[in-house]
Amino acid sequence: MKDKKLFDEIKEAVSSLPIFDTHEHLMHEEERRQNELDVFYLFSHYAASDLVSSGMQENEYSMLFDREISIEKRWKIFSRHLENIKNTSYTKTILEAVKDLFGIDDINETTYEQLSGKLENTKSMNWYDYVLNEGSNIKFMVNFIENMPGINNQKPLNRKDSIAVKNFEDIISVCCMEDIFKFEEKYGVNIYCLKDYLDLIDSIVEESADQGYKVLKIVIAYFRTIRFDETSFSDADAVFTKLFKLKDYGFFEKIDFLSKDELKPLQDYLVHYLIKKAIEKSWPVQIHTGLLNGNRGDVSNTNPCFLINLFLKYKKCRFDIFHAGFPYSSELITIAKQFPNVYFDFCWIQQVSFALYGEILNLAIETIPSNKIFAFGGDNFIVECTYGSQKKARKIISDVLYKKITENYFSFDEAVKFAEKILYHNPVEVYLY
Repeated sequence: MKDKKLFDEIKEAVSSLPIFDTHEHLMHEEERRQNELDVFYLFSHYAASDLVSSGMQENEYSMLFDREISIEKRWKIFSRHLENIKNTSYTKTILEAVKDLFGIDDINETTYEQLSGKLENTKSMNWYDYVLNEGSNIKFMVNFIENMPGINNQKPLNRKDSIAVKNFEDIISVCCMEDIFKFEEKYGVNIYCLKDYLDLIDSIVEESADQGYKVLKIVIAYFRTIRFDETSFSDADAVFTKLFKLKDYGFFEKIDFLSKDELKPLQDYLVHYLIKKAIEKSWPVQIHTGLLNGNRGDVSNTNPCFLINLFLKYKKCRFDIFHAGFPYSSELITIAKQFPNVYFDFCWIQQVSFALYGEILNLAIETIPSNKIFAFGGDNFIVECTYGSQKKARKIISDVLYKKITENYFSFDEAVKFAEKILYHNPVEVYLY
C-alpha cells in the first residue's frame, strides 16, 4: 500500500526545488510576439513528428499554419490526427501545460478557439518570466538558437538566466565552393587553404567569447555518424584542397559537392580542433546522441560509444552528453560511470516517454555517481512545453525517489539531497564554475 503522507512529502520537496535547465531552443520573446499564436503553434515542434508518423500528410501539416484558411477548417484537418497522438508523451506534456497555464482541461472542438485566444493574449505579458521563472522555478537555462531553422534573431537571449551556446555546424559541414564564398562574404576574409579556415575559426571563437557565448554544441549526428576519428592536418588539408578543384557555381551550372565519405576526414579534424578551442575557453561541450527529432532519422549514427576516443583524449573537457543516449542509454550509463569528464544528461527524455525517463533514472541512480547526472533540459522551441516537461520531470523524479525510500535505498533526506543535485547543483558546477 502506498504511503500517501511520505509520497506527498517527497513530491512537495521536489516540486519546490530550483532547476538548472541544460538545454532549450527558445527564441527571443520579442520574436515570439511577432508570430501567429493559436492551438496549432503548440504542435509545431516535437508533436509534429507524431502527427506525421500518425499519417498526416505534409501538405495538411502546412495548412495548419496558413492563416488564409479559417481556423475551423484547419481544426477539421487537425482534429482527426490529434486523436491518434493524444496517447503520446509529447501530447501529454502539451496538455499538462495547457491545463496549468490556461485553465483548460483538454484540447478539443469546444476549447481550441478559447485556447487560441489565450495564447494570443500572452503577447502582452512578460510571458517568459511568468512561465520559466515563476511557474517553473528555472534559475538558469542553456539556450541554443544559433543556426536553428525557423528562428530569425539568433543572437543570445537578453536574459540574465540564459547561457548562450555556440554552434559551428555550418563551419564543420562545408562541402562546396559556394560555402567557402559565403564564409568569405559573411566574415570579410579570404580563404585559400585550410590554415586560413582555421584562422577564421579562431577569430569566431574569440568574438563569440566576447559576445558572451559559454558553451560549444555539436549536433552533427543529424547528418552523419558521431565517430570522430583522429585525423592529421595533412589528410584534412587534402580534403579541403579538393573543394577548390570543384566546379565553381554559376547561374546555369549545377554546384559540385564532395560526398559525406570524402568530407569525413576534414569534418573529424574540425571537430577535434573545436574541442581544443573549447578547452582553451573552459567551455563545456554538449553533444547530441541518441534519438533524432523529426522523422526518418538514422539513429544508428548516434551511439555515444562512438565518442569514447574523445573522452579518452580530452580529459580536461567537460562533456555533457545529451538525451540519455537513448536508445543507447545503457551504453551511456556505462560510459558516465567510467569517465570523470562525461556527464549523463536527461534533456528531452521526459517528453519522449515518461516511463522511459523513470526507468533510466532508476538505473542511473544505482550506477552513476550522483554528481554526474543532469535531470532536466526542456529542449523546446515552445516555452509552454518547457513548463509542461519540467512539471512531468518533477513528478517522475518524485515517483522514483519515493520507491527508493520505501526500499530503504535512500533515506528521505538523502533522496531530497539527490534531487537537489541532479536538478540544479550538478549543472551549476559544470556550467557556472
